[in-house]
Amino acid sequence: MVPKVAGKGRSFMGAGQYYLHDKKAETSERVAFTHTVNLPTRDPDKAIRLMAYTAMHQSEIKARAGGSTRGRKLADPVYCYSLSWAPGEDPSQEEMIDAAQETLKALGLEGHEALLVGHNDEPHQHIHVIVNRVNPETGIAAPLKMDHLKLSAWAEAFERRQGQIRCEQRVENNERRRNGEFVKDWSSEKAAEFQRWRMERAHRRSDRRVRESDRLGAKHRSERDRLRIDRDRLVTEQRKRFRDATRADWRDLFAIQRQERRRFMDAQRNAWSRVRFDIRTYGQDYRKAGKAGRKELLKGAASALLGSKAQKEKLELKQKKERLFFARKLKERADKMTVPIRQKHERDLAELQKKQERERHELQMKQSKASQADAIEFKEGRDKEIFRGEQRGRLRQELTETKRDVTTPAVSKDNAAPSLADRFRKAQEKGVGKKTKGQSRDNANDISKDAGRERNKKPPK
Repeated sequence: MVPKVAGKGRSFMGAGQYYLHDKKAETSERVAFTHTVNLPTRDPDKAIRLMAYTAMHQSEIKARAGGSTRGRKLADPVYCYSLSWAPGEDPSQEEMIDAAQETLKALGLEGHEALLVGHNDEPHQHIHVIVNRVNPETGIAAPLKMDHLKLSAWAEAFERRQGQIRCEQRVENNERRRNGEFVKDWSSEKAAEFQRWRMERAHRRSDRRVRESDRLGAKHRSERDRLRIDRDRLVTEQRKRFRDATRADWRDLFAIQRQERRRFMDAQRNAWSRVRFDIRTYGQDYRKAGKAGRKELLKGAASALLGSKAQKEKLELKQKKERLFFARKLKERADKMTVPIRQKHERDLAELQKKQERERHELQMKQSKASQADAIEFKEGRDKEIFRGEQRGRLRQELTETKRDVTTPAVSKDNAAPSLADRFRKAQEKGVGKKTKGQSRDNANDISKDAGRERNKKPPK
């Protein structure tokens, strides 16, 4: 049993892209099985999104649990490691899942969300574990102190239960650690460093693709907003021109209604004048109504005979209906005038949507080709060569800097030119104070010149 920690990361989507797909990125033939822990779904893609959601809402979970929400937000919520069986061992799926859950308990992560992914692309059986460091109940991040040593101790106990110790060096190292001796597994450390580099590289590429999609989405929203703003501006200008053109119509209507109100006031002298006003004002409506209009005529005459209050309310209601009817007709005319603007906007929007759909498709094809290239690079082992090249470049840089430090001659204190302070102190010891006033002035000038030369002196190459 060989447990290996890949390390911590920032992106659940990057981890899912790496562990849930095989060499061609769009397929998942190397995934033998998946299993979720402390998640309400069995779908691995949904599990990845749920773990990302939990990590993004860490502060809300802490507040809901009554904990403190202060402090920095967790930058690397993803924790990944793998368990590999020896060649020739053939554990069942249930045994592999049980072993992974035992390691979660050994690391203190039994209450955390996790996704277990079994692969079949190697000669030996192995399972990958993707864990959310954020506790879904408390929001507290798991510290994961000494995780390598805990997994090493668990692996030793696991092999003892199996009745066969396959790694004697691990038993020896753990015994030395129990005796208080510091022991470091350099080979595993180097492999773990490569796994961390590979995960960080996958995360960076995944984040870059997300940023590309976000930038394209923002560009598309901006283009649609510009179209909408132009449409609204043209509609507003058209409505303003229409209102300016119909102001005279409103003035005419208000003038007619003012004349009616003046006639109403003049007709308030007696009952018969009110009856004549009612017939003159509403007579045309009565005639159009036919038989029902005659009844309305009698009611209006009776109301006019009884008093002016009801007649005034009737006039106000009539004029209000006239204004509403006139406003509705003008609005219909205004809407008809804006129809060409709206139709043009719909045509432009349809063309823009087609263009944006093409751009989204091109970006998806570009990202798909990049994913396939990454998968081919992984299959052919070129990522290991890239990692080794970076390591060699870093080593060459360190060697160059070390060589420069060694070959640069250091200036000895004995051979170094005396500083200005040393010369001044030496001059005082020889009795400069006993010299004449003119000699003191000359010495001061010499010291000032020496100070200028000291400032302009170039450092040794």
